[in-house]
Amino acid sequence: MITARSFLVRSVVFIPMVEECASRLAVFERNPHPLGACGTRRESPWAVGVWACSQSISPPVIINLQGAESTGPGPGKHLRRLLSPYIEEICDSLRGKIFQKFMESDKFTRFCQWKNVELNIHLTMNDFSVHRIIGRGGFGEVYGCRKADTGKMYAMKCLDKKRIKMKQGETLALNERIMLSLVSTGDCPFIVCMTYAFHTPDKLCFILDLMNGGDLHYHLSQHGVFSEKEMRFYATEIILGLEHMHNRFVVYRDLKPANILLDEHGHVRISDLGLACDFSKKKPHASVGTHGYMAPEVLQKGTAYDSSADWFSLGCMLFKLLRGHSPFRQHKTKDKHEIDRMTLTVNVELPDSFSPELKSLLEGLLQRDVSRRLGCQGSSVQEIKEHHFFQGIDWQQVYLQKYPPPLIPPRGEVNAADAFDIGSFDEEDTKGIKLVDSDQELYKNFPLVISERWQQEVAETVYDAVNADTDKMEARKRAKNKQLGHEEDYALGKDCIMHGYMLKLGNPFLTQWQRRYFYLFPNRLEWRGEGESRQNLLTMEQIVSVEETQIKDKKCILLRIKGGKQFVLQCESDPEFVQWKKELTETFTEAQRLLRRAPKFLNKSRSTVVELSKPPLSHRNSNGL
Repeated sequence: MITARSFLVRSVVFIPMVEECASRLAVFERNPHPLGACGTRRESPWAVGVWACSQSISPPVIINLQGAESTGPGPGKHLRRLLSPYIEEICDSLRGKIFQKFMESDKFTRFCQWKNVELNIHLTMNDFSVHRIIGRGGFGEVYGCRKADTGKMYAMKCLDKKRIKMKQGETLALNERIMLSLVSTGDCPFIVCMTYAFHTPDKLCFILDLMNGGDLHYHLSQHGVFSEKEMRFYATEIILGLEHMHNRFVVYRDLKPANILLDEHGHVRISDLGLACDFSKKKPHASVGTHGYMAPEVLQKGTAYDSSADWFSLGCMLFKLLRGHSPFRQHKTKDKHEIDRMTLTVNVELPDSFSPELKSLLEGLLQRDVSRRLGCQGSSVQEIKEHHFFQGIDWQQVYLQKYPPPLIPPRGEVNAADAFDIGSFDEEDTKGIKLVDSDQELYKNFPLVISERWQQEVAETVYDAVNADTDKMEARKRAKNKQLGHEEDYALGKDCIMHGYMLKLGNPFLTQWQRRYFYLFPNRLEWRGEGESRQNLLTMEQIVSVEETQIKDKKCILLRIKGGKQFVLQCESDPEFVQWKKELTETFTEAQRLLRRAPKFLNKSRSTVVELSKPPLSHRNSNGL
């Protein structure tokens, strides 16, 4: 992850700390006496010595650790309480001199370079190569795609704006984007998360995790019903996915096998948050979902509910995985009203083949009375995790995806319907729909980049290669600068705001780009080329405006000069362009403010530029500057 914390901890804190701690702890390792040689391990001053020498901890913390070890039941159960003072001191240390050291290091510069890239992401369809269709919904299709710059594979969900308008689904489309943004942070491996959202004149596009393994509905039809052991595997991962949503006050409302996707290894993720709802401020009361999986309180229109609805749906879905049908959809009933009636009135009869533990779990989940339902009695998901059906399950191992999946999708196959069977929309349906400015205005805030997921994508693909290339390029620059001896050294000890290479439009016809090294000061811009010993300068007083322009699809900085002349600059990268434009604009604005406040005779008698230590410079540029 390309975060300030990762740069700090990895590059500035842990590497030096590990080296220092290793040398200190070596003293203890060489001693032939074990930690418990001075009595019990808890009372051993040797243990305290290890703590003290592994980090600069204050004496009160050491005493707390020693006391907690000697009186407590052991660190396994109360590790957080035991280590909290130690963690607090480490955090204080990170906030202090260590963070300051990071801010002054080249690692912080690199971090800022990457953040600049992230903050200037503006995606279009051209940033992806789109592959075959893999699914279709009410408003659009889902395609496999590859991101051009990193090569990362994703699923692209494209919603048709005209179809949305025709079905008056604007609220649903925008709600899905909001729900995805809520659940896509925090690194949950059991939800199909979003990394990007953007839109074109015709489409709303979600860039989502790609799942190659098909869905549980598809595999139920191919594999047949699952055993209790197989179902338990899927239940544990789905429970953690729902817990992640509920912790963010999101109720899913559409849990069913068709919405549970498998990855290539057989682990599951919950997909399609189109019906999900945020209940942090107000509980929903709409009757939405799939008949046969909807909780009674959802079917009772006007009744408010929260995450309780998902636990009822979980019971329905687990029953289907075991029996092949919903508990309220026997004999292939398709009448929605009949299914709803059964959900509201019928007590589910569980087969004798179900184990007592399984019966207890399903009876708890399928309680019509919310106050008696498993997961709704005050302890939330913990009630389900601690149920004896899941006895022996290590939930941390579930989170780490360490349990072997019961079904591994065939590799090299598309575990979904054929593209021909998926079909396509009839364009005639939306032929008469026109998108106007007010329609596009609805989506002005639609584009989004989930920061931590972009960072993860880069870290997994091009991060090391780009860093290595940049390091080589900067090393070459430093070596060249050292030979010339006129770049960083010139800025040292001066009030230089920013310095670096840019391209300046030159020659008599202003058609040739000349690479020059620039220095920005509060009252002037200086530059010189390679091999030149004399500086050129442009005072802030001479500049009329700082603007952005475009020359041959490249963003440029345009400085308008008194007398109708122009000074055009081009940066070597987008982040550099953003930074140079920002600093030039702010410096120019501040200089103009000071000039307006200065006595007028100063402007007439002389320039406000601080004279250089060298003789006056001749303007040797072919464009007259």
